[in-house]
Amino acid sequence: MVKIPDTMFKYCPNCGKHVTMKVKQEKSARRGGGLSAMARREKRSRRGYGNQGRFSKRPVTQTKMASKTSKKVDLRLTCPDCSKKWVLSYPRAKRVEMIKK
Repeated sequence: MVKIPDTMFKYCPNCGKHVTMKVKQEKSARRGGGLSAMARREKRSRRGYGNQGRFSKRPVTQTKMASKTSKKVDLRLTCPDCSKKWVLSYPRAKRVEMIKK
């Protein structure tokens, strides 16, 4: 189990200084942001006719790949001065607990 404090002393690039920020666990489903760079490149190459290079072969099936047993933890940091928010990705953990600092 990973214990994460509910406040962290982190650098705010917007303010340009270190401040104590509020930490909240972000739902992993919320974080998407469209296609990845490789998916965009694949989509572009799939248009039209002809050889698609590395995207011509079928992908490795899920049966051959082992699934992960844990997810990465996404934390939402909020700056108290400028109220800017961003997501900090934490290492993999099965269980996460927010603790009062």
